[in-house]
Amino acid sequence: VEEDQLELLDRGWALAAEGRWVPYGNPMSTGGLVPGGLTSLLVGAPLLVWRDYRAPALLIVLLHVLGYLLLDRVVTEILGPRGRLLFALLYWLNPWRVYFSAFLWNPNYLFFPAALHTWTCWRQRVEPRFGLSLLHVLAIGAAFQLHASFVILVIATLLLAWRGHVRLDRSGCAAGVAIVVVSLIPWIIRALHDPAILAASRGFPGRGLVLVYPLLRGLVYWLRYSSFSFSQSMIAFDLPASPLAPLAGWLGGVLFALTQIGGHLSAYLPLLANVRLWRTLRRRERPRDDRAGRWRLLGGSIQSSSRPPPSSARAWLRGTVALTFVAAFVSFALAPTTIMMWHGFLLVHVAVLPLVLWLEALLRTRHSGRVVLALAASVPATLLILLCMALAGPMYVREGGSPLESELRDRSPAMLRGLGLVDSAAEYPPRCTAHRAGRRPRSRPCGSCPTSPAGARAAPLAPAAWQGVSRAAGTG
Repeated sequence: VEEDQLELLDRGWALAAEGRWVPYGNPMSTGGLVPGGLTSLLVGAPLLVWRDYRAPALLIVLLHVLGYLLLDRVVTEILGPRGRLLFALLYWLNPWRVYFSAFLWNPNYLFFPAALHTWTCWRQRVEPRFGLSLLHVLAIGAAFQLHASFVILVIATLLLAWRGHVRLDRSGCAAGVAIVVVSLIPWIIRALHDPAILAASRGFPGRGLVLVYPLLRGLVYWLRYSSFSFSQSMIAFDLPASPLAPLAGWLGGVLFALTQIGGHLSAYLPLLANVRLWRTLRRRERPRDDRAGRWRLLGGSIQSSSRPPPSSARAWLRGTVALTFVAAFVSFALAPTTIMMWHGFLLVHVAVLPLVLWLEALLRTRHSGRVVLALAASVPATLLILLCMALAGPMYVREGGSPLESELRDRSPAMLRGLGLVDSAAEYPPRCTAHRAGRRPRSRPCGSCPTSPAGARAAPLAPAAWQGVSRAAGTG
């Protein structure tokens, strides 16, 4: 149990049990707190139905399912049954998605607004619609209140509209912006009284361009999302302490081959798929109607005067992938901090599409037999990795230990009791004022801190659906 999960549960408990809506989210890597009260709503609403620490994780699972259904509709309409099956294998069964679908953490919510963004773009590729434009803006607004990586969706929307891949209704966009702004009013009022919740000046804009490494790191994740090259924190399996202990001997070697050797080798396939995608776009690029590329407001829609709609559904999909990649490049280049794996969660469904397009094309050639054999071999490997993540992974293994007492001291005893986190919240009395205010490091006790009685014990956490972010969100 780490601070991020307890912070989220604090906000949800305040809404569900105390009727108090906290208008800001968790701390950001750049300093300050995530703006808006959407976090409190997403965590607190499930607690109104089921007063248990696992309830918010169930909502995350549901959002992943809904997001996949939207994407499945888009891919099926464009690529047919073959593309649908490939997308199911490369996205729905993708360990990069599955691993982050069942524990409480802000970035885990991002998969749904990302899917909604793509779906609304597809539905408005020909003509604008008020309701879909409203949903499009709300998807960006939701991402804004969840994580700073929402910038990727903003840049992608501008590029897609400029190139004629989406037609947005002005009235729908205005209504969406109004709803988002109204939802931020409590946060704005709080920020006026307490400027400390605003983003601080850690890092500097354009850090990726100046230092290069942060930018390259983000671009590498674009390739890793559709491969077996996982973050080391995702595959830090504790086989001896899991139900797989009898098989730990040979299973460890198999997992090493799949995730280390196979992980590096499998990253070349997305690289080749992306190269093919860009070559195809260059070969089939249409001439510009004019060089100005000016924006026009026609019939209540926002569109570019220089680009007609793509000539086909496949052309739309290829263009959308390429423009989203450009949006990611710009976002990573301008980011003030080093890019981490969760900064690209909005991109996972798009990052797998170059490989889906390539394999779908190969299935229509004489190489289809080899592709089928490769897919047949990858499915058992993927399922084995997912099984080990569920039973021996750092986020889901049954550890049987107690939560960190230094974290529990700062939490509401009623919340710890009510959500089943500890047997008796009285065993973890609050820390002194200096610790609660952050003026003394959490790891350094002092004479003013009350001590917990001997034998303090936490309730079993079952499969720990939200173990520590410090382990799950490692450097990768």
